[in-house]
Amino acid sequence: MTKFIRVVIHVLTLIFLLMFAAQLLTSRWYLAVSEGRYDAHSEIMYDHDYVAFELIDYLNYRHDDLTFGATESDPTTLMRDIEIRHMEDVKNLYTVLRIVALTSGLTAALLLTIQARKDRQAMYLTLRSMFVIPLMFTLFIGTWFAIDFSRIFTLFHELFFSNDDWLLRYDDVLIQLLPSGFWLVSGVLILAFLMAVEIAFYRFASRRLKRM
Repeated sequence: MTKFIRVVIHVLTLIFLLMFAAQLLTSRWYLAVSEGRYDAHSEIMYDHDYVAFELIDYLNYRHDDLTFGATESDPTTLMRDIEIRHMEDVKNLYTVLRIVALTSGLTAALLLTIQARKDRQAMYLTLRSMFVIPLMFTLFIGTWFAIDFSRIFTLFHELFFSNDDWLLRYDDVLIQLLPSGFWLVSGVLILAFLMAVEIAFYRFASRRLKRM
């Protein structure tokens, strides 16, 4: 039973950390830092920061309007209807994933607390071995990224979206602003963040176990 609980904690923590990292990358600062770093950005004819911030603010519940223009003073709607529908789907999915991640994080924390009260050494052993599943996940996804990122990108959309609204034109706002290279870099950063946190868990727990 102890091993089963340990695996459950590992999986729940992985889910929480993945979504936490994604949350960091769906922020204004990350979009601002990404400006001009991809070839597609050279084709942008609108105010990059304004449009990027409008999209991010929509995703983070700061407003519900996707009919913004190319600039703050532009009264027209920049995105096509299909892009607007896709962003609505993205926000709905993002909300569900946030709830799942929060539930996973709280459950993992509760199980760790219970474990610590029963056997503190068992808790540290759980933390020390927590890197195993994320390492396997990172190696698998990282290898897949390197071999065929476009395929994993397509499978993700086919799995999480029930329509084809994500199949956009090369000159659409979402494609220019967030090209495939943006998602590849973001994926690598998420995996790197995941492993850094897990290594920190391992070192912390190892030191505690040595003292014990």
